[in-house]
Amino acid sequence: MADKINPSTATSPTLILSSRDESNRILVQKCKLLAVSGPLKGREFVVTSDTFTMGSGRTNDLMLEDSTVSRRHCEIQLIPEGYSIRDLGSTNGTYVQGVRIKSAFLDEGTEFQLGSTRLVFCPLQEMMEYKLSNEEAFGKLLGRSVPMRRVFYVAERFAKTDSTIMIEGETGTGKEVLAEEIHRHSTRSDKPFIVIDCASLAKDLVASELFGHGKGAFTGAITDRVGAFEHAEGGTVFLDEIGDLTPELQPQLLRVIEKREVKRVGSNTIRKINVRIISATNKKLQNEVNSGNFREDLYFRLSVINMELPPLRKRKDDIAMLAEAFLKEFIGSKAPLEVANIDEAARAFRNHDWPGNVRELRNLVEIASHSEQRPIDLAAFLYLARTRRSHNNEPNSRFTADRPFKVVKQELIQEFEMHYIADLLKRHSDNVSQAARHADIERAYLQRLIRKYGLR
Repeated sequence: MADKINPSTATSPTLILSSRDESNRILVQKCKLLAVSGPLKGREFVVTSDTFTMGSGRTNDLMLEDSTVSRRHCEIQLIPEGYSIRDLGSTNGTYVQGVRIKSAFLDEGTEFQLGSTRLVFCPLQEMMEYKLSNEEAFGKLLGRSVPMRRVFYVAERFAKTDSTIMIEGETGTGKEVLAEEIHRHSTRSDKPFIVIDCASLAKDLVASELFGHGKGAFTGAITDRVGAFEHAEGGTVFLDEIGDLTPELQPQLLRVIEKREVKRVGSNTIRKINVRIISATNKKLQNEVNSGNFREDLYFRLSVINMELPPLRKRKDDIAMLAEAFLKEFIGSKAPLEVANIDEAARAFRNHDWPGNVRELRNLVEIASHSEQRPIDLAAFLYLARTRRSHNNEPNSRFTADRPFKVVKQELIQEFEMHYIADLLKRHSDNVSQAARHADIERAYLQRLIRKYGLR
């Protein structure tokens, strides 16, 4: 594949007519697409929504009858910086200015091509609003960045409805937390919130977990079992990692959503249900649709409302806010928040890519909060995240759950202290006074650590 043009690295998209003139909106120019070649040559198509999809499937906003165009080929998204185009895992690719891309900003006169169709992006004089929430939190979710305030706006708007919601986002961004908060803010909040992890269930048990089974339906089915949909009657079913649902079960789930009824495995009795469905995935489901791994009709049934949680690297304005909230959680709100080298920690945190997202930040702050050192030096603990990143594909037997949590965590803290102090002494030629000043800790405390780990 040729070079990737990434919106996160572009410097100046030009379609913002007005910066946030009010606290809850950004004004962006509407735009149109002008077809300059292909079967639609000469026609114009106005983009009037946050997401405008293109492909050969009939459900797209712009359908192209072209065998070289994938069913869900690409989409134009309205984002805080303007408009971007993103390829959806198409077979033959999306080209911007002749370069095959995964994602790219669109500016006035930008030309892009899918199949035999070339289109030119043209801004209009008319404006549209990119609305944001006035709040910096939605339940347990925190954020003052534009991407998160957009998430909060959509959540606030649709939480009290019964709309089916799809939440997309990388692992660790907080998809389950968002789903639970939507349930808590809904009219179903006093009813069950049932979580089904489609990725962790054994293939032969998924149907039983979702729909239940009758006595004698299979070996080991000694009694009737109520499935998740029946158990959640009146409440919400959260289908986590829905992209891992087996192809065999996808038609059954589609029927449940369409008819709001279930039939237990091994039973012919049909039972009506009243539930709301929220799904989540760390996969790009539109890519899975193109590859034939996920049914297109099921995708649209699950994505009535689509929400995307941004990774932490795209909302770094929220890091300080999140870190402070986690510190209060682990230390206690009554204890003073003593953080050393705040400016240094802020720089280090902003320069880190956070592959584990908010979960990684929370884990790091938790480990730091259990250190005896006061004030807490968060920057010093950041190396743990980098260590995890370099070994994230390697199982670590030291951290398996066959021993008590506190024991394993204390070993991790001790390992950090030993390596940090050893490197500190090496950098200062075993001069304890200089090392203590550099680390911003008391000389006596450093000496205790040296003795504790036999480093001198």
